[in-house]
Amino acid sequence: MKKLLISIIVLIGMHLSVHAQNKDSINKADTIKYWTVKNAVLFTFGQSSYKYWVKGGENSVSGIANYKFTAFYKKDKSSWENTIELAYGLVQQGTKKSYKTDDKIELTSNYGYSSGGNWYYSGLVNFKTQFSYGYKSADDVVPVSNFMAPAYLITSIGMEYKKPDFNLMLSALTGKTTFVFDPALSDIGAFGVDKGKKLKAGVGSYLRMTFRKELMTNMELNNKLELYSDYFDHPEEVVVINEFAIKMKINKYFSTNLAFNLIYDHNSKYVTKDAAGNILSSEAKLQLKEVFGLALNFTF
Repeated sequence: MKKLLISIIVLIGMHLSVHAQNKDSINKADTIKYWTVKNAVLFTFGQSSYKYWVKGGENSVSGIANYKFTAFYKKDKSSWENTIELAYGLVQQGTKKSYKTDDKIELTSNYGYSSGGNWYYSGLVNFKTQFSYGYKSADDVVPVSNFMAPAYLITSIGMEYKKPDFNLMLSALTGKTTFVFDPALSDIGAFGVDKGKKLKAGVGSYLRMTFRKELMTNMELNNKLELYSDYFDHPEEVVVINEFAIKMKINKYFSTNLAFNLIYDHNSKYVTKDAAGNILSSEAKLQLKEVFGLALNFTF
């Protein structure tokens, strides 16, 4: 009986020991984080005020709200980055009606599988549009853009070079679809679609580069560059999109931000009209936008 009790105690001890080891292994596995999730909210403000100012001037107040969500997955040779970027800005000048200065919806999903070193086989999906009607100025009543007018969908397969502060994707097989769902804009053939059509599809080559650099303490530079050339629609007319930003941190919550955007797209025409509404010119221009202001930041 004594031997039997000792044998039972030994067996129970061995079972508990194995169970504890398995539990420790499970707990260790549970603590491995394959996903990294980040939210960033940014409010940028600008304001000017005049009273009895002899040289002239008009009161104005502006604000832009930005939101960025990032979910990054990394396990073994696989990496998968998903981002949502939203922005909306308004300006009020004097007694004029307010109008938007920024409007952005951008969704990106980028999957990579390591081919060795910093190179990855990569597949990317990117979608861009805006929230609401856009006008050339506060005095205009005819919109030049709208939700899903335009919208751009890019699907791309290629190779990607990845480092913590630098990313370069090269693709010789990229599909780009332009959507114009607003009937009035579709009827005039805006953004390169045929008149009366709602979309235009193309195939071409694509380059996407992102770069981050800490210039000095509390000063950070970010740059994103996209180049696209359609094989069958004026391949020499390369579409260029560049987003450049410098953030100068004041403290945990406040910073001063400088953002500079550049776009060239031969399918996006800048239209000028006379007083009677007759079109004087319609041609592609180098589009420039610059924003500088005090920003309130939240990251979680």
